[in-house]
Amino acid sequence: MSDEPGDPPLETTDASRSGGGDVPEMRPEEKPALRPDGMERPRFVLDFPDDPSLAALSRAFEEGNYAVVRRDAEAVARAATDPAVRDAALELRRRIEPDPMVKYLLGLAFALLVFLTIWAYRQ
Repeated sequence: MSDEPGDPPLETTDASRSGGGDVPEMRPEEKPALRPDGMERPRFVLDFPDDPSLAALSRAFEEGNYAVVRRDAEAVARAATDPAVRDAALELRRRIEPDPMVKYLLGLAFALLVFLTIWAYRQ
């Protein structure tokens, strides 16, 4: 055997057999990482269990329709018999809630604005 560039390698690895270095093969049961419009889906959504009502909720989350998620997440969680579906619905709801620290900082900024306004008018 010669070491010319056209010769096949002596040893083949799983990656070279599948045709792509670090790209893992997609098993049929895995969910696609890209939406039909080519946008990447959130990674945590890919691990959710298969359930029609949860799929509709996840789709609304991915499309940015947070009003639907806010309205339907509790109902999906209550109706779910599988704890994984219930946890996933509540996780979607939790992810659209504002961070408590942001609420605190917004209140602090508003209080500072009121204080400075009153102080400026008293001068």
